[in-house]
Amino acid sequence: MDDMVLYLELQKSPKEVLLIIGSKHGIKIMQDILIGVCLEKLTVLSLSDHLFKAVEKEKENIENDSQYYIPRQFILLRKNEFDDHKFGQEDLAILYEGVKNQEFVEKLSKLSAKYLIGMHDRNYINTFDIWEKFRENTKKIYIISYVGAGKKDVLNWEKNEENPIELSIIFPMYNIAKYLPQCIETVTTWQTDFVEFLFVDDGSPDNCADIVKKYAQRDSRIKLLSKKNGGCASARQYGLERAKGRYIGFVDPDDFIQPDMYRKLLAKALEGTYEIAYCGYREYYENTGLSAEVPDALSYPYNEGTSDPAKIDELIGYQRVAIWRGIYSKDLIQRNKIHFYTELKRFDDLPFKIEVTSKARSVIAVPEYLYYYRMSRPGQDVSADDERLYVHFPIFEYLDKFMKNVSNRNQLDYLHLVKVHTHRYALEKIKREFSKEYCRKAKRDIKGDFGFIEGMYVINKLGSKQDLLLFILLYWGWDGAIRKLLHRKEKALKENKAIKKLKLLNNKGI
Repeated sequence: MDDMVLYLELQKSPKEVLLIIGSKHGIKIMQDILIGVCLEKLTVLSLSDHLFKAVEKEKENIENDSQYYIPRQFILLRKNEFDDHKFGQEDLAILYEGVKNQEFVEKLSKLSAKYLIGMHDRNYINTFDIWEKFRENTKKIYIISYVGAGKKDVLNWEKNEENPIELSIIFPMYNIAKYLPQCIETVTTWQTDFVEFLFVDDGSPDNCADIVKKYAQRDSRIKLLSKKNGGCASARQYGLERAKGRYIGFVDPDDFIQPDMYRKLLAKALEGTYEIAYCGYREYYENTGLSAEVPDALSYPYNEGTSDPAKIDELIGYQRVAIWRGIYSKDLIQRNKIHFYTELKRFDDLPFKIEVTSKARSVIAVPEYLYYYRMSRPGQDVSADDERLYVHFPIFEYLDKFMKNVSNRNQLDYLHLVKVHTHRYALEKIKREFSKEYCRKAKRDIKGDFGFIEGMYVINKLGSKQDLLLFILLYWGWDGAIRKLLHRKEKALKENKAIKKLKLLNNKGI
């Protein structure tokens, strides 16, 4: 039986169905409906004369076959007869297939059907546009979409009568008043009523709250939440606990976005009922006004969406942290009791990213760079180069506890790789007087995962040669050798940059 008919059958059987046929497959759907669903009225609209004749002939066969439930009203329509036909409002279900005219599907929203069930090629019809047209008056929407012979996505949505919010975006605020207007203006440009913007004032000493209040007077979607200072993690958690959306997003309010970022993310998430949707981001350099794309996992299979556990697990190890360029299903978060560790004063996005990724059943990437992450700003966590980097160790303690009962070996291996990458990042930045203590702590952290041989195997399998060398040095606590290794890398990077600059000057004839 056709998937659309199976979905229809699972609902409380509607009294009336409008079936729109755009290809011969629609005749099979009509047969399945009359076998599996007991109706009072079935109206079949054929989009061509050729199809109308085929449906008319099949109707004669059906009426003489006892396996079918024949409704009291069984009506066939040509396309030019559609506008004059009257449909009931109560329990009407619309099914369509083979339709290539988006305007025609959107016109069906005027019928205020209880159910919309469809199948279309995304080359012709935009699934999210259809959802937007129907969402206010339709209780359930189920759309199978595809591109050519590619994989099928399924939008499976049910209206929440008490809560119309589909997306909540959370902004933890502390001392970023200078950047806040640009952030607010780029995020709120998308004019839709099913999004809320939650600005959490984390006891900020500047005038962040006043700026938000000013914008909130003009935009009712903007909400100001105030709390005592507790750090970014506590502000994000405070917003998360009050968010109404089906999906949750986070923005650092000193950053900004392309105005259509959240529309694109939500469209992809809903289109395939994905639990995570994310895009690429750019590093924006405050001192120059220039930006650069940051390489990330945006290609196949992520750009087409995947529910392959192995491919999702790879994101634990290879995808950048950057939780603010994605949206996350609230059900995913609540089902797995994921939260921000409010004791952490910085880098709280790392455990959140690993936990949501390890529990996600499906993810999709928008292969565009839509978020601008501001760099070179005074006071940023990423500028820390002292004992503040020791925060990585309580982070990994939390993650070790979270992953304690995980039986998925891949996830444990990727977490091990994340630790090596994180410690490398810290040791490349940390001042010399703090590096010995950091190495001592990192050694204990690394040894807690695997034995030496097993750890080497994991890093050799998943990481680079430099990852493997760093693991060996960390495991045995050779901090002097580690400093030499990272110094050599830093020197090579500087030389490489100088060579690139010389080549650029030569190309310009200077």
